[in-house]
Amino acid sequence: MYASEQDLRARYSAPLLERLVDWRGDETAARQKVGQALSDASALMDSFIAARYALQLSVVPSVLKQHACTLAFYYLNDERATEQTRQRYQDALRWLEAVKKGELPLGVDSDSQAPDSADLPQMQADASVFGRKQKGFI
Repeated sequence: MYASEQDLRARYSAPLLERLVDWRGDETAARQKVGQALSDASALMDSFIAARYALQLSVVPSVLKQHACTLAFYYLNDERATEQTRQRYQDALRWLEAVKKGELPLGVDSDSQAPDSADLPQMQADASVFGRKQKGFI
């Protein structure tokens, strides 16, 4: 999964989540409901990401956690989603569609390995061939 229950709690206020999931009642059922929403969000994201990247990603970019929380929050709002919640859900789907099409990179290569800074290409050039005194003859 791309996000955990703690990630969801960190993004959304406790009173807001308590209204969606009855934490004071059966806590096991509440955790299952949150877990199911996060699992559904991850499954939806996998369906988009698998078009470009090998799953399971060894490095999960923070933007994926953000969108997983957005999707899970929308699923928890199944009966009374606000316009803002719907808009964020639609934005997350558009972002995932752009990732699927290759318009937006995730920050990991297609083998799902994040590039190390030591492995980045380095540019090196020879001396200039053309200049005021050099006329292009080597």
